[in-house]
Amino acid sequence: MNDVLSLKKANCKNCHKCIRSCPVKSIRFSDNQAKIIPEECILCGRCVVVCPQNAKRVRNDLTEVIGAIGSGKRVIAALAPAFISEFPVSGIEEMEELLKKFGFFAAREVAQGAYIVKSDYERMIREKTQDVIISSCCHTVVTLIQKYYPAVIPYIAPIISPMMACARQIKQEYPDAYVVFIGPCISKKDEMEKLPGYVDCVLTFDELWQWFEKRGIVLQKQEVDAQGGRASRFFPRTGGIIACMHTEESTYKYIAVDGVENCVQAIKEIERGGLKGYFVEMSACEGSCINGPSTRAYRDNILTSRARVDEYAQPDMHQKPDFDAACEFGLSRHIANEFVHEPEPPEATIIEILARMGKTRPEHELNCGSCGYPTCREKAKAVYNGKADITMCLPYLLENAESFSNNVFAVSPNAILVLDEQLRIQRMNMPACHMFGIARSQEVIGTSVIDLIDPTEFQSVLDTGNDIIDKKIYIPEYDLYVELSVVLDAEHHSLFGIFKDITAEHNRREKYIEKRAKTIDITDKVIEKQMRIVQEIASLLGETTAETKIALSQIKNIVRSEDE
Repeated sequence: MNDVLSLKKANCKNCHKCIRSCPVKSIRFSDNQAKIIPEECILCGRCVVVCPQNAKRVRNDLTEVIGAIGSGKRVIAALAPAFISEFPVSGIEEMEELLKKFGFFAAREVAQGAYIVKSDYERMIREKTQDVIISSCCHTVVTLIQKYYPAVIPYIAPIISPMMACARQIKQEYPDAYVVFIGPCISKKDEMEKLPGYVDCVLTFDELWQWFEKRGIVLQKQEVDAQGGRASRFFPRTGGIIACMHTEESTYKYIAVDGVENCVQAIKEIERGGLKGYFVEMSACEGSCINGPSTRAYRDNILTSRARVDEYAQPDMHQKPDFDAACEFGLSRHIANEFVHEPEPPEATIIEILARMGKTRPEHELNCGSCGYPTCREKAKAVYNGKADITMCLPYLLENAESFSNNVFAVSPNAILVLDEQLRIQRMNMPACHMFGIARSQEVIGTSVIDLIDPTEFQSVLDTGNDIIDKKIYIPEYDLYVELSVVLDAEHHSLFGIFKDITAEHNRREKYIEKRAKTIDITDKVIEKQMRIVQEIASLLGETTAETKIALSQIKNIVRSEDE
């Protein structure tokens, strides 16, 4: 399982959608990345389907199959019964012809393996081997029970899946066969590795579509060939296993459950001692295999998929014509306990973690689910076990951001105005109140900014979309010189005006310029007087006169240059 499902780090955008969708929360969030925890994952594939950034990657085994064909092996495809709903072919014959173009030796319907498996279920029912019988076809359901509800393992039918039964059939006929299962399920890649010796490689429907695209094969939609229907072809839809079984005169009751959450409820009921005398068909996917994570039904209409399955099965519901497959090999399997133990934090630790998230009272626990966990306490447990981060709490982040924003607004020494697109005042900090002579900001909230100042700069930014940064302006109504910055927040339809009061600085500058002008004037007079004296004693000074003039002129120029 370690490499069946992985993460493309560069693609993860911290949206937590995969955590929200994961029914067993087998995803760790750390270093701003969602990371799959293989030992806890049940490979339902939901995180792959819901990820908006395509950050989850299913192991692609196309090269393995292409290599096997290229090496001359007898490669035989075992097609999951859902193939008829996924590919627009008429039936197994047309699908086999397509696969032979890729180099496959032959193709078989896993529905034949389904017939063998359901026949053994019927045997168990007749022999009443278990109080409750849970179907063993869905590897994700089996893994769910192994890892999270091991007390229910004895109620799983200890029988291999239709995929494995079909592979055994093929290898009985062709001992040298390289069997490739092609189906809608990610978890079958893991099942193949857990039960070696049956299937040699697993391809998803997605991988086969990729192969079609590489070869430039375009499939034209064909009507289903309904001649010679087989009841076991019902397997890939909800209730399909029960539909093809002979339940007449049975003392068991039959129920079909789909979707991980519904399966969990049924498993818990069985754990409590309920559903005695029931055969429970379980599928992790809502709609069962025709709605698997590697099917187009996730993007298209599942009803169309179900209709094609029903058409292809087409049996007389009373006679239930089916395959005539003899079982000449054992079907039993051992289902191991793979219990995932997650430490339970002390209550004091949960309270401490909640407090770090700003949840010091029960009413603070909003249980909004934005972090991916159903409750704040579940999130706190995940933090304790290193699977979540404090910052994953959206209300916590918003409260911190708002608090930071309010602090900036409150402590800024500059005057700040927030306007809407109609240039009405929405917010105003205390320095702005002081600047514009307002006792309380509430007095002007909702009024037009024109009542305070000339709105020309604000209107310009609104019209052009170009922000103004540190523009020096004079506000005659208040005899103020300011540096004005106006920023447009288009997303929130707001304008931010920041006024830095530079009046004192401007006045100091003006006084400095005035003093400098006086200095230059005095220098000019000194030069003029000196020149008169020099002229009188010109005969004595000679060239020194010119040097003196140059020196004094340089002094004057230096003083002037300070104004440039």
